[in-house]
Amino acid sequence: MQLKQLVLPALALCGSALGSPTPSKRADEKVGYLSVYWTTDDESVYFALSDNDDPLGFAAINGGKAVVTPTLGTKAVRDTSIIAGQGDNAGKYWIIGTDLNIGETTWADAVRTGSRAIYVWESSDLVNWSENTLVTVEDETAGMVWAPDAIWDPEQEQYFVHWASKFYSADDTDHTGDATTGNVLRYAYTSDFKTFTEPKDYIVGTTDVIDLCILQLDSNTLLRSYVNSSSTDGLPVEISTTGLLGDWSVLGNVADSTSYEAPYFFADNAGGGKGYMTADLVGSSPGISGWTTDDLSAGVFTKDTSHDLTFMRHDSVLGVTQSQYDALKAM
Repeated sequence: MQLKQLVLPALALCGSALGSPTPSKRADEKVGYLSVYWTTDDESVYFALSDNDDPLGFAAINGGKAVVTPTLGTKAVRDTSIIAGQGDNAGKYWIIGTDLNIGETTWADAVRTGSRAIYVWESSDLVNWSENTLVTVEDETAGMVWAPDAIWDPEQEQYFVHWASKFYSADDTDHTGDATTGNVLRYAYTSDFKTFTEPKDYIVGTTDVIDLCILQLDSNTLLRSYVNSSSTDGLPVEISTTGLLGDWSVLGNVADSTSYEAPYFFADNAGGGKGYMTADLVGSSPGISGWTTDDLSAGVFTKDTSHDLTFMRHDSVLGVTQSQYDALKAM
């Protein structure tokens, strides 16, 4: 999602088409990756697949056509995130995203009178999706809700949902005056993506902060990154061993990530600490790039130069099983 002051996931596919990965020995073993993204030309939800042999080798599926298209709100979705159901919701999946049609507004207006709701789609098989719903998560003092994402919080047995908002005085009902905050990161809990707890501040920077991602590394360790408009060193990498609301330490910054937004971490399906990050370039030639690491907990990433992922915008990634991979590939 674009920061106002920064001017803030058509296809150039990787060399070969995706082949079917080797059948897994267990039904739940992950054999590939699903990327959920939107495009500059069509703010709908698109899918791409890669396999374990080449995790960043994403290629569009469904004939390159949108999988779902929003029909409510602004009828344009950005910043798409896929969430796997946990606990009582195991076997369910949700896609959530920003309700914003920038072609019908300006970035200046988008942070004042933007949507305070998030798009939600639900599925039980990753192929067939419900109609979209719009769920309002902020009150009328908020100027917008951008880049929603979620992670399961085992302590609360609910999903920790986060997004960026900017706020205005309660008596400034048209949001024509100065904002009372910059862009801040907020959170709430939900068990069904229909009702949410009252939101609270999560990260409030000295300047604008947006586009938070959080990855659970193990039962005690979390990794996160976000965009801080005051930073000239690229995307930060932070780690916590005390929970989502605990203390976080800075590991460093992602190499070669200056002018990128929308970081998204995902772990290698084979485990062992290896992982990846995608992020979206800001400016006149936007699009996704990838990074790799041999140790997610160290936070040291190397930019990938062997894949062209610029057909995707602000994506999220989910590991998929053989049966899921086959069903998605057949779309």
